[in-house]
Amino acid sequence: MRFARAVRLARVVAMWTAIVVALVLVAAATYEHVGAWRDGQVLKQVGRSVDIGGRSLNIHCVGQGSPTVVFVSGRTAPGYVWTPTQRGVSAFTRACWYDRADIGWSDAGPDPAWGHQAARDLYQLAQHAPLARPLVLVGHSFGGYVIRLYHDAYPGEVSGMVFVDTALEDAGRIRGMPHRDPPNLPRSMIRGLSMVFGRFGMMRMLATDPGPPLKDWSPEEWDVLTRLRRQRNLALADAQVGPERATADQVRAAGGLEDMPLIVLTQGRGLGGWADLQRQLAGRSRRGRQVMVADSGHGMPLEAPGAIVGAVREIVTSEGYGPARR
Repeated sequence: MRFARAVRLARVVAMWTAIVVALVLVAAATYEHVGAWRDGQVLKQVGRSVDIGGRSLNIHCVGQGSPTVVFVSGRTAPGYVWTPTQRGVSAFTRACWYDRADIGWSDAGPDPAWGHQAARDLYQLAQHAPLARPLVLVGHSFGGYVIRLYHDAYPGEVSGMVFVDTALEDAGRIRGMPHRDPPNLPRSMIRGLSMVFGRFGMMRMLATDPGPPLKDWSPEEWDVLTRLRRQRNLALADAQVGPERATADQVRAAGGLEDMPLIVLTQGRGLGGWADLQRQLAGRSRRGRQVMVADSGHGMPLEAPGAIVGAVREIVTSEGYGPARR
């Protein structure tokens, strides 16, 4: 008798648990659907889609003149993060940002769309957009890897470079900087988890409040950037860090920078060892130098766009800019 009552109670508990879970999932899915709909009303494409061979990348260019400056974002940052920087640079030459594969308004890319593949994507984009070359390339964080690999693969395509607190292949040896060997999760698992988390609003609910707009950002621009950064297709992109480690190995094997005009912008809030490694990068070119940006951390495109504009201006307007002729 007691056993029968216990079984009935267990069934009732299981039924009501299932009902509660179902209601929570329906509510979460509705929350995500409404939030995504609202984002969609605001997130009208900035830029245009360019077919690079069966898939498209989004690119946005403003300004006139030569050379063309192309901004390459950090790991999962949309190209829109360069908006204030682009505005400043477009005052004296043509300035373009783009969304790498699987980011912003660009289509998904091959597995993995990192390293050499990202450099090839940029080359195809420059061909099909088309962009006048040689280019001045500006890379932030992981974007610094991309522009180094681009220069290595297509040296005649680049006339100057600006590294914005760039990723460094040997950063793991800096004393005091945390370093771990991250898991290399399969792309199918990443996409599956991202879809589940995204459809039920988990990433939207966990998103932190970005706060008021930083200087150089209008409230409208800040709102667009905030919505772009919480897009579903980026929900778990940060977990796919194995290809970043592989990209570091590719960069380590790449050629030197020889006579390339370049400026390395380094955050003023980092560890001393970080600044030293950045200085070493600048020293790989006979025409390179380092500039410390005292009022910025790693997020320099957000925090100190003026410093980037100044570095680009120096590269573009300095007498005899471009690779030295032999």
